[in-house]
Amino acid sequence: MKNTRKLALSALLSATGVIFLLFGSFLQVLDLTAAALASFVIVLAVIEIGGKYPVLIYFSVSLISILILPYKMPAVFFIAFTGVYPLLKAQFERRHPAVSWTLKLSTFNVMLGLLIFFIRILLPRELIDLRENINFLETFEILVFLLANAAFIIYDIAVTSIINIYIVKVRKLLKLENYF
Repeated sequence: MKNTRKLALSALLSATGVIFLLFGSFLQVLDLTAAALASFVIVLAVIEIGGKYPVLIYFSVSLISILILPYKMPAVFFIAFTGVYPLLKAQFERRHPAVSWTLKLSTFNVMLGLLIFFIRILLPRELIDLRENINFLETFEILVFLLANAAFIIYDIAVTSIINIYIVKVRKLLKLENYF
C-alpha cells in the first residue's frame, strides 16, 4: 500500500475513533462501550496498515478526544487502556499462550492499579480518612479487581473473535485483501 493510502486510511480511522468517543461523551452511560468500540480502529490499523500508523492513530485519537470531548471519561478510558491494548495485544499474542495471558493480565492489573491510585488521589480526603470507610474501600477495591479481571478476559476473547471474523469472513466478503 502506498504511503498516501496509509495516511488517508489513518485519518479516516482517527476520525472514526473520535466519533465513537464523542458518542460515549454524549451518552455517558456508554463511556466504556465507546472506548471499546474506538479501540477497534486501532485493531483495524494493526491488521491493515501495520508499522507506525496504529501508534500515530492512537496518539491522534487520544489528543483530539481529550481536547474536544465535553465529558472526558471515554477519552481517559481510551488513553489509559482500550486504545493502547490492541497494540500490546498484537505483540503479546506472538508468544506462547501462557506467556501471552500472563503479560495481558499483568498489564491490565498494573493499569487498573494505576487508575485506582489516581482515583484515590482525586477523591476528597474526607472520604478516605474516615476509619469506617477504610475497610469498605479495601473490600471494594478487591471486588473491583476481581470483576474487572473477569470482564477483561471476556473482552479479550471477544476482541480475538471479532478479529478472526474480520480476517476470515469480512475481508473476503468485501474483497479488502485486494485493496489493502
